Amino acid sequence: MSSPFIKSTDQLSLVTDVGRRFLGLEHTKSPELADRVQSVFRYLNGKLGFPDTTMGRQNQEMFNLLIRTVYPEILIDLADLLYVQHERPAVFLNFEHIHINLRKDRTALSQELEQVDENFSILFRELASLIKKDPILYNNPEWVTLLSESYSFYLSQTGNFPWDNPMELVPHDLDAPLMDVATGLAGFRLIHDWPNDFPRLILADNMPFIIKGLIHFVKLSGKENIEVLNVDFPDGPLGKPYGCILVNKFLHHLQRTERQQFLRWAAEALEPGGSLLILDTDLECQILKRARNPEYRNKLTHGYVDTLVEIEEKFCETLIQDVRKIGFDVSHFDFHEYEDETDAYSQFPGENLSIKFVGLEIIATR
Repeated sequence: MSSPFIKSTDQLSLVTDVGRRFLGLEHTKSPELADRVQSVFRYLNGKLGFPDTTMGRQNQEMFNLLIRTVYPEILIDLADLLYVQHERPAVFLNFEHIHINLRKDRTALSQELEQVDENFSILFRELASLIKKDPILYNNPEWVTLLSESYSFYLSQTGNFPWDNPMELVPHDLDAPLMDVATGLAGFRLIHDWPNDFPRLILADNMPFIIKGLIHFVKLSGKENIEVLNVDFPDGPLGKPYGCILVNKFLHHLQRTERQQFLRWAAEALEPGGSLLILDTDLECQILKRARNPEYRNKLTHGYVDTLVEIEEKFCETLIQDVRKIGFDVSHFDFHEYEDETDAYSQFPGENLSIKFVGLEIIATR
């Protein structure tokens, strides 16, 4: 299926006077987000458009109806699809909000709402797909800043952190800096919960969207004992010794030789007696195995499989072996097999998929 959008503004413009009204943004409680919604679509309007065909005109009309009635959090949905689908696989438009705005607008529709919803979903998904496949647009600093700061504002204003609380893992008697490796979206929760009287918190990642968002969130928090580093692991700065290194669902992204290199790095970076805390799963490997079945694969959220990483068999066994071999003293090792029925990875809300995987926890000291 070819994209309904074109990388040109010479034919039909992306945004028309209908869309520019942004009626769904009126009376919002988040003017910061609403301003950025308009900025995002103004920015895209100078980059993308529609072909001057019958279908192009229909798509232009439908797309502008979407952005006319769109809600401020549309930028969070777009950012999830583009940059963090790995952590937020199931992203769907909020049709409850859109329908309320359509009724307020008293817009005459020639199609049933169900058909309108489907058209909106296709256009939104195809827009994200086109941006994702365009490295110039996807990596443009202005574009990344717009979305990352929107994410930051949203979390600052709502406190809606839908991830496990990483503070539960942090030692209460910590007296030296803690580094959270490849922190991802969990970094926002850590910033929010990190006490002002705790030692320095170092958040490390290498994705510009995450780095920019975390730096902005730190500024909004006003906390001065938090630093954000752009780091590629298993390489990266040793710097001052750390009292604790937290590695949450990261090591399964590395091949075994890279994991061993990372563990050697951690052993050097920790102060004597410092703690290495590892949480991980073989969930991705198990989903990839199940996805060999076309029926199962087709039920997964569009694009999610492409974010998954192959790992070797018995990942959990080799990981604990390598931790010990590098020279760490393992004080806690726990693993469990989980089996769940969930729609968290399903393209169809409410249609559960069977998920079976192993999760592990390791606490080790240098």
